[in-house]
Amino acid sequence: MANPLNIGIVGGSIAGCSAAIYLSRAGHKVTIFERSTGKLQGRGGGIATPMATFQSLVEEDVIDADFPHTIVREMPFVARTPNDVQLGRTAWTLSVDLACFHWGSLWENLRERVDDRSYLNERHVTGANMHGSDTAILHLEDGSTHEFDLVLFADGYHSLGRRLLEPDSELRYRGYLLWRGLLSEASMRNSDPLAEKMPRLTYAQLEGHLVIYIVPGIDGSTTEGERLYNWGAYIPVDGDELPELMTDREGRSHIGSLPPGSMRRENEKRLKELMGANLPGYFAEIIDKSENTFIQLIYTADVQAYARDRIGLLGDAGDVVQPFTTSGVFKGFNNARDLAAALNEQQSVDDAVAHWSQTQTQRGKRILTLGEQMEQAFIWNPLDFASADAATTEAWWKSSVAEDEEFGFADER
Repeated sequence: MANPLNIGIVGGSIAGCSAAIYLSRAGHKVTIFERSTGKLQGRGGGIATPMATFQSLVEEDVIDADFPHTIVREMPFVARTPNDVQLGRTAWTLSVDLACFHWGSLWENLRERVDDRSYLNERHVTGANMHGSDTAILHLEDGSTHEFDLVLFADGYHSLGRRLLEPDSELRYRGYLLWRGLLSEASMRNSDPLAEKMPRLTYAQLEGHLVIYIVPGIDGSTTEGERLYNWGAYIPVDGDELPELMTDREGRSHIGSLPPGSMRRENEKRLKELMGANLPGYFAEIIDKSENTFIQLIYTADVQAYARDRIGLLGDAGDVVQPFTTSGVFKGFNNARDLAAALNEQQSVDDAVAHWSQTQTQRGKRILTLGEQMEQAFIWNPLDFASADAATTEAWWKSSVAEDEEFGFADER
């Protein structure tokens, strides 16, 4: 495509910055509209992704070569038993190759690669529409309008763009939450049980499971003793229990997530006691010592197209998938990279966007299928790791999760 485009991006988080990097490098002019007032803050939670994906981002200079990360080589499937109350019994171990790091560190690396003149803070987009066949218009809360050749919504799982393009695509609560926390490595006497490991632990008397692994310290340190334990407990919760659980210590109701330090103490205490009764002692101790824990409700959304006319969706503004897959953060990277390639390869903008939308929609369906499979395996029909042997566990894993070379399976955020 010979002529550079003027592209507006709604949302300056991971997907939005990724799009700005790839599209600006392809010669297009980009403008990000971010509604927050300053630097975006993660909640300290960890991210894990296949090493091949991580290395490709380094090779493409999307993240620094010395980007702080830890490595996971093994994924043990563990459960507490009467004979293994401290570390639990390992039914089988899956070989993996994962890089683990922080959401906030990733965003900062991306943001450094976006021109400050292209990143506009305190810009609240309230609507978008087409004017003719080749102009997309953004409407802002301050009453201003901005015209672009192409508009991309990268505004997360509560996306305005999805509501505009796919009004029938509603977020669906999956019946469980992800309770999360962090603990300083120095708080425990021994980190050997988690050395290059990401255990997945089933509960003794509860559906769901726990995942835990080591990430760099908040300052990026990967020195032993200065890192963090990052854990996430998937726990089924009926929808009618959510209003009370999602009400914070000040009596304010939250939708979708409960920020660190805001959970009612009695609820946090109850969850810690639940983990203490179901997990091996070592892992229960990590959770019990963790402070300022937080909650993320798990939703999915299914879109029928990633673009209509000159308005498109990126990352979680498109399909929303369970966080077992690499669909969260890195779907935005793939969406952005593929769009830049399509615009370069196709003769017209409309052909490029249509082709890109079709491929992203097909990929989204595949990720949703994988998410459904892993949800059944890990939440609703988990294998009893306390009694299963290695052959049974390996067969369960291979029968539960479809082989798909494009996707990994460990993007726990």
